[in-house]
Amino acid sequence: MKLFTLLIPAALLFGSCQALAAYQLDLNIHQLKNPQGTLHVALYNNEANYEAGQQPVAVHKVAVSSNKVQLQFDGLAAGTYAIKIMHDENNNGELDKNMFGIPTEGYGFSNNGGQFGPASFSEAAFTVSANQQLAIQLH
Repeated sequence: MKLFTLLIPAALLFGSCQALAAYQLDLNIHQLKNPQGTLHVALYNNEANYEAGQQPVAVHKVAVSSNKVQLQFDGLAAGTYAIKIMHDENNNGELDKNMFGIPTEGYGFSNNGGQFGPASFSEAAFTVSANQQLAIQLH
């Protein structure tokens, strides 16, 4: 009985340590068309915010100087996430499109979805449960 009483607090402590675990996501973004402008990267942890483009968990805004960008998201809790990326080549704050509504600036999503329009949350979703790396190719 004494051993059982000691195991319960130990199990609770172990469980709470796992809940506090923070992970790192290394992101490699490649195939940027022009080595200029700004790359906007947003990380979401639920479908509603992802679809609305609001309240990302974390964002990066990076000046582009080559056709590849590497960045990190630190302190992530375990869970499901999705990423949206926009390469604002002319720094006007918008994803420019031609007269048919087709983007003329680079964009991308986790899992490299969205070749024929925006990727849904389920298409772009990935699970964080350890430190990991992702590569995203811009369209």
